[in-house]
Amino acid sequence: MQKNRIKQCITLFSASLLLWLLWGFWSFGKEISYFLTTFICIVTLSLCVWFFRQQKSTPYLKNALTNLLPPDNYQGAVIIVCGQSQMLFHENQTYRETAKGWYIRAVSPIDLINITQHIVDIAPLQLRRLSLLYALLPEQQLQQEEVTQETLNWRRAIHESNKKAGKTLPFWVTLYLNSPVNYLNSHFDDITPWIIFLNDQPELLVISDNLATQSISTWLSQNREQTENQLTMALWLDQLLAWLKSEFIPLLTVAQSGTPSLIPVAWAMQFTTVPTISNNSWTQFIHHKTTLFPTIIKTSNNNDELPLPDIVIDKLTYDVNLLKIETTFGVIGMICGLFLIGALSGSYHHNKQLIYDNSNDINHFKSISDENLEPKKIAYQQLLSDATFLSHWQREGIPARYSLALYQGNNILPYLHALLRSWAPPQPPAPIIVQEVPEMVTLDSLALFASGQYKLKNEATKVLVDALINIKAKPGWLIVISGYTDNTGNPDLNQKLSLKRAEAVRDWMIKTSDIAPSCFAVQGYGQHQPIADNSTLDGRARNRRVEIRLIPQADACQVLADDLTPLKDSGN
Repeated sequence: MQKNRIKQCITLFSASLLLWLLWGFWSFGKEISYFLTTFICIVTLSLCVWFFRQQKSTPYLKNALTNLLPPDNYQGAVIIVCGQSQMLFHENQTYRETAKGWYIRAVSPIDLINITQHIVDIAPLQLRRLSLLYALLPEQQLQQEEVTQETLNWRRAIHESNKKAGKTLPFWVTLYLNSPVNYLNSHFDDITPWIIFLNDQPELLVISDNLATQSISTWLSQNREQTENQLTMALWLDQLLAWLKSEFIPLLTVAQSGTPSLIPVAWAMQFTTVPTISNNSWTQFIHHKTTLFPTIIKTSNNNDELPLPDIVIDKLTYDVNLLKIETTFGVIGMICGLFLIGALSGSYHHNKQLIYDNSNDINHFKSISDENLEPKKIAYQQLLSDATFLSHWQREGIPARYSLALYQGNNILPYLHALLRSWAPPQPPAPIIVQEVPEMVTLDSLALFASGQYKLKNEATKVLVDALINIKAKPGWLIVISGYTDNTGNPDLNQKLSLKRAEAVRDWMIKTSDIAPSCFAVQGYGQHQPIADNSTLDGRARNRRVEIRLIPQADACQVLADDLTPLKDSGN
């Protein structure tokens, strides 16, 4: 339960750091960043909900399992006994405590998994000295098929227990077998020794509380006066090893989907008084080898507990594992380390890009000659913008994506300032005042007058209205109306005709508009000042014209009108 809460907290913590990386140190663009943010939030929420549901659905017998565990300050070994453990405990006994260990009975494979999970959650300190002991009684086994299925179920449970513990728990086997008839009574007075085998030992060892550890060969050769008994014992032990090799060890090592092989780190075997059942696996094996049936020892102490292999505990080796809180801090540290690597990579990328951009701007500015003023000014403004940004960051603080001791702007800024001081754009030239020039409207005489006439035609009104609109757009300006003819006819008559036509246009405009008469001046140039060749029809048509010029300045009406008055009288 507590483990799932820790997982939820770590998930939220990881998601927060990942979002900080995404928005604070990396640059993927807004669209990608929004998508990744949504994805991270959905995954985080899904994991938290899954951990919560897993926490509620986990079968948990808290009170019953807590009574199995040793006290919090217990310093001995903790052994979970699985397999054929019924003869090692009384009927309702769930644990046994000895001088060296605390033995907990696992009745079924699921019971083994629950006990391991409970130790992980409630007493993680006990994981340092936790091991799994498989009890094996060949004379209590019947059908090999049932034995095979039971052993494979225990294998799966042991594998699952290792996963929950977060380590490979030491797995060892204890075996009990009746000795040859009368061998125990004739050979041992009080304590039956244990025959053990360790993975790092070349041969079997014999060990007991009142006997020094010695090899099996040395032990068998000690009592030469009992050669027959020693030979019986050696043959009995040889057959037991053959039975293990053919009937039991393959069940631990045979390929099983999703479950690795089990290699016991130690074997503890004892020849003692064991209740037997008829036609058991051991009897069948001996009969198959010898065609004889071993003599079954009649016992009256079927309710006595078999001895526990305390003698082997000191010889077990345990994997070094971290406590839950140490593992949690380790995971958090690893997450923070990955975050730091991601942040440093993002900061490195942005600082590299900063150096690259400023270097390009500097090189571009230097490559432009002073004669190319406009490109030089644009490059100068870009350098000024770069310096402004860096100065702002220097005053207000460096953005996170450039930080983590990788920021290079403080090294670039002095060089930018020096470069900006080395050149300045020239002062802009004085503004050029452009005086407005007279505007002129040219009207075709034939559109206004009949040939040789100075009276306006009726259809001339539209042409004059358009001209009047342009004139009224410049109030107060002097309006000079000039008439022209081609070179056909008498020059004097042409001059008089051009003046009359100019006066006719003036009179119409005074009558039609509210423009003061003092703003008008008329001129008649006759055939003088042609604008085209009079030798062609098109040229003569262009020369027959009336020009209306607008002279700027508000006081031009009176001044220029006085100056142009003689033209009206002289005609030229």
